[in-house]
Amino acid sequence: MIHKTIAELAESLPPNARVLGLDVGSKTIGLAVSDSDFNVATAIDTIRRTKFTKDFELLREIIEGRDIAGLIIGLPVSMDGTEGPACQSPRVWTNRVLAACVAG
Repeated sequence: MIHKTIAELAESLPPNARVLGLDVGSKTIGLAVSDSDFNVATAIDTIRRTKFTKDFELLREIIEGRDIAGLIIGLPVSMDGTEGPACQSPRVWTNRVLAACVAG
């Protein structure tokens, strides 16, 4: 399920859950894990993008290994808050992740 706000996401998660933040770029995916209060996120790794299936498998291993309850995927919005063309790629990637999660 996609939530528009952190508050909506937090309400849908079990107590003390942690989330994984993703900065999806064209060559890498930056990863950071939150604390259970969503106050601080700590960088943990970078995935060098290759093929989607391989990248998704690495991501799934991290999610399972760290008992992650949700994902926060960043969008590169403009300074005025509007979405430009750079938002298209992370949105497409996110839709592929959602489809892969539903399928498997």
